Amino acid sequence: MEEAFTFLCIIGLFVIHSTSPAAFLVDLLISKYFKYIDVRYFTFISLEKLTKNLEGKEVSDDKTASADGTNESQLSSNIECVIHNMYYTLSHVPALERSDDTSDFEMWSVSESDQKTLSGDVNADDKQVKSKKHNKNVLSAVNIAKKMKLKFTEAWIAYLRLPLPLDVYKEVLVNLHQAVIPHLSNPKMLCDFLTRSYDVGGVVSVMALSSLFILMTKYEVEYPNFYEKLYELLVPSIFMAKHRARFFQLLDSCLNSDRVPAYLAAPFAKKLSRLLLSVPPSGALVITALVHNILRRHSSISCLVHREDVVEEVDRTDEVTAANLDNANTGMPCQKPSIDHFNIEETDPMKSGAMRSSLWEIDSAIHHYCPPVQRFALTLLETDLTVRAKTCEVNVEDFSAGSYATIFGAEISRRVKGVPLAFYKTTPSSLFSENNFAGWTFKCEETPETINDNNENAAKDLLDQEHGSAKRQRIECP
Repeated sequence: MEEAFTFLCIIGLFVIHSTSPAAFLVDLLISKYFKYIDVRYFTFISLEKLTKNLEGKEVSDDKTASADGTNESQLSSNIECVIHNMYYTLSHVPALERSDDTSDFEMWSVSESDQKTLSGDVNADDKQVKSKKHNKNVLSAVNIAKKMKLKFTEAWIAYLRLPLPLDVYKEVLVNLHQAVIPHLSNPKMLCDFLTRSYDVGGVVSVMALSSLFILMTKYEVEYPNFYEKLYELLVPSIFMAKHRARFFQLLDSCLNSDRVPAYLAAPFAKKLSRLLLSVPPSGALVITALVHNILRRHSSISCLVHREDVVEEVDRTDEVTAANLDNANTGMPCQKPSIDHFNIEETDPMKSGAMRSSLWEIDSAIHHYCPPVQRFALTLLETDLTVRAKTCEVNVEDFSAGSYATIFGAEISRRVKGVPLAFYKTTPSSLFSENNFAGWTFKCEETPETINDNNENAAKDLLDQEHGSAKRQRIECP
């Protein structure tokens, strides 16, 4: 065991503190030595110690840099390179998923009898020897898995305390829920790191949402302001982010519970509907699918779909009363102002006024320029989502990764029954039809001036024709 630890300390110092990327050397170690359990075990120990030393040297290095006059930018770049090398090494060391995985690996520093004991190849005569050595030196497969998880956890927790560069920080958040959390001895230890990341906002919060959602659903971690922060992430830029597909799936999962109250579900449906007016067609399809699922799960907010315009009672002054009287005398209808009570700038969903509003944005999507958005919105409005036995939820995953290319490809592959043609049964008399522009006319009204002008033009044309025919006659005569 001491040989493995000494070897890893020397190699670790050379790899981690290298000022250039050490991916080639780490890959060589993976293929040669990381197949041994004890090598991986002491690798985690070495990484934890190197991380703590690096964390303690940051302040002292800054003081010596200012005293010696060395370049601080060069020092910070060296530290970032070390952090990159540590992450590459730590993320490529395989971890044990189960206690049975120890049978697939061997140990670098172990005797033949111990190797047989670990692999399970023990004869009946050696059972007594195994029971004696088990309590002294040899660890069972379950204990090995526990110790590996413990060292794996300590190494990662120590590494996450470092000031990570932005690119490494994002990469850690993306892979944390798949490559780290399942192998930790106590995943709740990541709660502080993930909550701080979730409070940052923007793309970082979107990346931290996956791991935080796992801690909340599987490990009973409480986050009081989770839905408030999730509500703040609904901005137009999220529909063009790189990890938007995963975000929309998690958003649908977070609103899937029946315990979400109506006053919290309504702001999400309303804000998504408002974003439908300014997002690309692929985002409009995702929004329609999300609103469809929200309305089906929470039948108490279905009134937002068919609610009439809310009339705001306004104090009328004398001028307004006089204007209304003038309108009554002229026969013009008196229009009352309609106000949407929803405030999209409000960060608190419970104070946004969504319950007093309506989903008029979905109705406007019927006239969207993209045909799939039109059809999907029309289906949402025509379906009675309160009858859950006759309806089903929409799979958001089918729309979350959409783009202009996917929509265009789907439209090309559709079989169109009727193809629009530029064919007119009668010759059109004007460029535009009066039905397209209500209140407008494209016919020229005849006035006395226009009549005189038309008569003069007609007389000139007639004289020109007679004069031309006379000329032709004179030319033709011999």
